Amino acid sequence: MVKYIEIADDIRSKIKGGKYTYGQKLPYEYVLCVTYHCNKETMKKALDILVKEGLIIRRRGAGTFVKDYDPSSDSPNKANLFTKGLTQRYEGIKKIETEVIVFEVIPSDEHISKKLQIEEGSFVYHIIRFRKLDNRPYALEIIYMPISVIPNLKLEHLKSSIYRYIEKDLKLKIQSAHKKVRGHLSSPLEQQYLGLKETDPYFEVEQIAYLSTGVIFEYSFSRFHYNDFELQTVTVAT
Repeated sequence: MVKYIEIADDIRSKIKGGKYTYGQKLPYEYVLCVTYHCNKETMKKALDILVKEGLIIRRRGAGTFVKDYDPSSDSPNKANLFTKGLTQRYEGIKKIETEVIVFEVIPSDEHISKKLQIEEGSFVYHIIRFRKLDNRPYALEIIYMPISVIPNLKLEHLKSSIYRYIEKDLKLKIQSAHKKVRGHLSSPLEQQYLGLKETDPYFEVEQIAYLSTGVIFEYSFSRFHYNDFELQTVTVAT
């Protein structure tokens, strides 16, 4: 196993095991380098993984601190709106229908390569899916995934659950995501599938998703009818 992944795994286990508690400052980086017998670049890569996972936070001029960690979030019985995809969230509760509009392999351009942190020209899946819940339009999804990270993806996975394929078949752990929410005026694509008029807006969630190793496996856009989109968030003072 790569050294920085081993270090990230060990620090993660100490956080989840309670050795490093909520709000606690981690040892200085040079101390961690000595402890793990590594250089600063290796330690930076390890800590970057934990930052992306939301376990630690860097505060300029103050150091690196453990964020609030809830062990119950690892429970398989607790719904997680990120690690559980649409199929897993609503299976058995609502009727889910998926229409695959585009499924192709393309070389990544400069923009997609930067988002996925891969070399320009690397092959990626380009997927467009239309999802319905209980016979009503739910979302239009545009997805890019590196073939090198998610191999052997097939049409049957797209029609059911890509995340289930990643976790159950490939045995990879989906860990976290960075999301941006924005609004746009609809194009013919959204008008056709989401039932929007030419002057209607749609809401879009841009997502970059990470495996537990810190590797990016997805760059995607989920587009919703403006009447069907709701964002809920909690802000905690620290």
